[in-house]
Amino acid sequence: MDRNDILGILMPERTKQIGFAWSILRESHFAEDAYQDMLKKVFENQDDFEGPKHLRDWSWKVLRNRCYELVRINKTRTALLEDAVLDLVDSELESRDTGKQDERADALRACLDSLTENSRNIVQMRFFEGLPGKEVAAKLGRKPDAIYKNLQRIYSTLGECIRRQLNEQGLSS
Repeated sequence: MDRNDILGILMPERTKQIGFAWSILRESHFAEDAYQDMLKKVFENQDDFEGPKHLRDWSWKVLRNRCYELVRINKTRTALLEDAVLDLVDSELESRDTGKQDERADALRACLDSLTENSRNIVQMRFFEGLPGKEVAAKLGRKPDAIYKNLQRIYSTLGECIRRQLNEQGLSS
């Protein structure tokens, strides 16, 4: 595979991969750095890939490992999970079927759009702005417990909605 082939395969994954990196690192510039490091490693090994699926799977593993490495190296942030827990997460991620990610992402977008404005604001602040629950509560003039309960309802609503969307498409969640 040459650079253009690799970019053609990985660019559609870019947003998901940077989002994944952000979910671990919680800082957009670190997420972008991890993504760039992954691309560099992919290009260094471009002759080793057996096909697009091998490239995609390998890039996700390299990205995940780089994120974990950055968490461990970065002295300004503490690792939120111990190594044993990270290993369990790794094995779960590796066992998942990545072939339906686009459908799952589409279902999530549709389900987020169906939330109330208040719920979307909470999701925006908590996950896209990376604010802790206490800061979300302060910004909204509410108690932290109310925000945490609201988030639990949002998770449940989104989970049910996504399962329904995927079932309607003939896909399982």
